[in-house]
Amino acid sequence: MPQSEASASDTEPPDVSREAEVDVAHGEALASLGYVNCIQYCLEQRGDPRPKALLMGVSGEGFRLCFDRNDPERGLDVVFHNPLRAVCAALGYDCEVVYNRDLKEAGGALLKGLATRGCAILRARPDWVVVQRHPSEPDSLLARLPDGQLETWSRSQLEQVWVKEPGLLELGLPGYYHFVLGDKERKPDEREAAMASLRRAVRMLMRKSRIDGCAAGLAAYSELLDSLLHKQRTELQQARILRKYAAWNARPLPYIRDSRRAAAQYLRMIHPHFDEETTEHLDKAADSYSLAARVLAEVPAVSDTLSPDHGDGKLPRADRKAVRGFAYLRRKAARRVRRARQAEEEALLEIRRALEAAERKDNE
Repeated sequence: MPQSEASASDTEPPDVSREAEVDVAHGEALASLGYVNCIQYCLEQRGDPRPKALLMGVSGEGFRLCFDRNDPERGLDVVFHNPLRAVCAALGYDCEVVYNRDLKEAGGALLKGLATRGCAILRARPDWVVVQRHPSEPDSLLARLPDGQLETWSRSQLEQVWVKEPGLLELGLPGYYHFVLGDKERKPDEREAAMASLRRAVRMLMRKSRIDGCAAGLAAYSELLDSLLHKQRTELQQARILRKYAAWNARPLPYIRDSRRAAAQYLRMIHPHFDEETTEHLDKAADSYSLAARVLAEVPAVSDTLSPDHGDGKLPRADRKAVRGFAYLRRKAARRVRRARQAEEEALLEIRRALEAAERKDNE
C-alpha cells in the first residue's frame, strides 16, 4: 500500500505561461496514474481546469521514482507523500479523506457526502474513479474512469469494486476510503508554491533511505541498473529476470518516461515567477528532463511470452532462445537507464542552483 511521509505545501502554483500552454496542448498525451486524472477532472468540475503537467509538478508525481527489484510493478504504488493532498494544498483547496471500516457504512457516508460535495475519488478495481450522484437515477452513481469513460453503477456494483486498503495514498487503518476536494479557501502565494515544489523535488531525488522496501529517487536508478547487470547463473534465473523486466516496461516504464516529460513542462511553466538567473537554471533542468524522457523512450521493450515456470529447472527450446536474446537487450537497456540517470543528476544540480539563485534574490 502507498506510504506517505511529507506534508504538502500550503501555497499555490503559478499560472501557466502561454508558451507552456502551447507545449502541453500540442505535445503527446502524458501517461499518469489514475488519481492524477481524477483530481484533474474534479478541478474541471469546479470550473478550475489545470494542465496535467502542472498537477504532476505540484503533486511531486513528475519527480517521483521508486523501484523494487523483487516486484518491479510495485514502485507505482509507493509514494513519498499524499499527492492528492499536495495538489489541494498547492491550489488553495480544502480536502478530506473519509474512512469507514465497514463497507455498507462507507457506501452510506459516500452517498451522503456526494449530496453536498459533488464528487469523490476512490480506489476501485481495476483503477481509480471519480464518483458522482447520477443526474437522473437517484439510486445510482455516475463513475468516471481515468480514461474519461462514464459508467452507471448501482450501490451494489460500487461495493463489488471498492478496494479495501490501509489508507488512501498514506498510512491508515484497513478499511474503505474516499477523497473529497473541498472548497477553495485561500489564494496562496504562487511563487512560494513553485519554490515548495522545487524543494520537494530535491528531497525526492536525493532520498537515501527506502520507502516501504523500494529504492527511491536517484537510488532507484542504481537499483534498476544493478538488477539489469547482475549476472544470473542458470537459464531459469535469467528467465525470471526477463519476466520481471517485461512487467517493468509494460506499465512502470511508460509512467516514468512521461513523468519526466511532465517535469520538463512544469519547470518551464513556473518561469514567470523568477528572475533571469533562476530561469536559466530551470531551463537547463527542463532540458535534462526532456533528455531523460527521450532516452527512456529508447529502452527496449520485451513481452513475456515464456512458458509457465514449472520449477524443474528446465526451459523449452523457444524459451532458451528468448533468454539468450534478452541478454543483449539487458545490456542495451542498462546503457539507456544509465544515461537517463545521468540526465536526472544534471537536472537535480540545476534545480538546486535555481533554488539557491531564488533564495539569494529573496535575501537581497
